[in-house]
Amino acid sequence: MHIRKAVRSILTLIPVLSVAIFASAQAMINTSKSEAPPPRGYVAEFVSTAAYGEAMNNAADVTGTSYPDPGCGWQCLPPLETVVWKAGARIVLPTVPGLTGITVTSINAAGWVAGFAGQPEYNAHAVVWTPTGSSYEAIDLGVLPGTDISYARGIDDLGRVVGYSITRYFPPTGAPFMWSEATGLVDLSQQGFPDEEPYRISPGGTVALQNSWYRLGDPNSVVTMAPPPTGFYPPGSAAAAINDAGDQARVLNSTSGEHFGYLFRYHHEGVWQQIGFGFIGSGPMYPYSNGYINISPAKDVTASDHAVRGGVVAYGPDGGEQSLTNLLSPAYQGAEVTAGGPMNSAGQILAQVMIGRSTRLMRLIPAQGCPTICMKVNTLQISGEFIDDPNDPGHCTPYARNHVVVDLQITTTAGAPMQSVLVRGRFFDDYWMNEPVSGVTNANGRVSLVHDGLACVGAVAFLAESAIPVIARGPRGLDKTVGTLTGSVIPLP
Repeated sequence: MHIRKAVRSILTLIPVLSVAIFASAQAMINTSKSEAPPPRGYVAEFVSTAAYGEAMNNAADVTGTSYPDPGCGWQCLPPLETVVWKAGARIVLPTVPGLTGITVTSINAAGWVAGFAGQPEYNAHAVVWTPTGSSYEAIDLGVLPGTDISYARGIDDLGRVVGYSITRYFPPTGAPFMWSEATGLVDLSQQGFPDEEPYRISPGGTVALQNSWYRLGDPNSVVTMAPPPTGFYPPGSAAAAINDAGDQARVLNSTSGEHFGYLFRYHHEGVWQQIGFGFIGSGPMYPYSNGYINISPAKDVTASDHAVRGGVVAYGPDGGEQSLTNLLSPAYQGAEVTAGGPMNSAGQILAQVMIGRSTRLMRLIPAQGCPTICMKVNTLQISGEFIDDPNDPGHCTPYARNHVVVDLQITTTAGAPMQSVLVRGRFFDDYWMNEPVSGVTNANGRVSLVHDGLACVGAVAFLAESAIPVIARGPRGLDKTVGTLTGSVIPLP
């Protein structure tokens, strides 16, 4: 098949890629203390609404789940789909015949996605989804002999998947596995690796276990982690992230009180460093899901912390956590970063950002100074009106409507109005709506963008995304560190 030919082409590059990946990682490790300082802040790039992100690669491809927008608002519940957002496209991952449901755990540099299909603890099978043009193909990895269920915990940039394969019935027994196109499914314990469940794998193939770590392909590389600090239990399975050098981000539970979890950075030399001083929460948007904790080659850690009510970043090699909300550009008018997720090599952070009254899945991009004269959204006003159903005034019906208008002005950062600028943005509601809109500014730099849609969908929010001169002259970019980029309104009669 065409996918086999593509895989064989990739495999011929493995030796070269392996050397490049580890050399690059080592260079980043050795120079982490002399690298450029952390960004002064972040601006937000929209990924999806009504969505949850699980993983992001260095090309900024994202995998997770989201609800499509069928235009029905409160009148329906669309299906929750498992998807990849790639180069502006939303690609729905195919299901596996005979297995209901998809859970994704990671995405590598080539866009390969690892996870499992089926029901956990019943019939789940580890799966790899590989890109084929504008879609994906699912590869069922099966299970190890004598077991019934398998889970893929991660995939590295060489296409190697690690996971665990177990029996269905109590007491469960099983073994860790590695899969690649070249080897198929192999039992890692039979190759001399610990007979333990892998938690995570780094882009270069370093694997985190509960109390140890190793480099895939080298059974002699197993390193036992140092004991936890006094007052904390050994690390559990709740949250783990690892980089190529073996540095890790972990949650340790205290031995006193209510056994809350706290965020730690583990240096591969054997040192635990507490970087969060508020308890870490659980649930699909917090590190106990394993998706929202990350450590970079420079030992930057991203996660979510209840103490600061949302996403945090702790810059390496030894910095403590900071609130991502406090680092978000003020142009987003008080928006909150409610969860911090994976960080890629460009320093982009996958996050949930509250815009209006609901969260949106976004990439936080390190803010850059404007190199030339740039533009800003100088003013942004949003107004909304509830338009009655003439046959049933004052009530929510499928025929009641919202009429929302955003009036904004584009100027240079110095305040001079900008004519003939194409402005793009999006309207959201508290359900599924994701409506792109655009318009061109007049002589005063002003443009009105309109939404007409279902009523009774909570607040209607707006996000200004870009401003591009129709004629290629004058200022080029939209400075998102100043001005006003968001607004929301609850339409009333």
